[in-house]
Amino acid sequence: MTITTQDGGPTPGRPETYQKAPNDHRKWGVSSEIVLVPINDRKRNRTLFAKVEERSFVRLPESVRAASWVVVRDGTATDDMQFSVRARAGGAFVTIPRLIMNAKAGEYVRNINGNRLDLRTTNLRLKTGGTGKHTKRHDLALVAQETPAK
Repeated sequence: MTITTQDGGPTPGRPETYQKAPNDHRKWGVSSEIVLVPINDRKRNRTLFAKVEERSFVRLPESVRAASWVVVRDGTATDDMQFSVRARAGGAFVTIPRLIMNAKAGEYVRNINGNRLDLRTTNLRLKTGGTGKHTKRHDLALVAQETPAK
């Protein structure tokens, strides 16, 4: 199913339509551009945009880049901004910040500024000692299992 926006703008799941913008975190020596990845939040009838450094976006597996990203509200969330950004790959929903930071089992990713749509590496920190359901797996390994060897 192809989803298009009203104005012919970016289409979720179609990376060639995504917009790019200057990265205001450039002073730390990271990518000069960011990719604005559209996310349709159908439950709340809104379109959100995740900020991902171009370098990090290109390094994501093709199946994740081409997937429509979704927001999944956290189980104990008290407001609409407590969610995680995920994509279906490898037969499961994988968490995008975990893929960007290559978090292994037992590690978790924290957003420094609290904006869960800001997925730039300058805003993400890898921590150890996580006990949640998703800290027990290596998301990048799940995606790698799905991708056949060439």
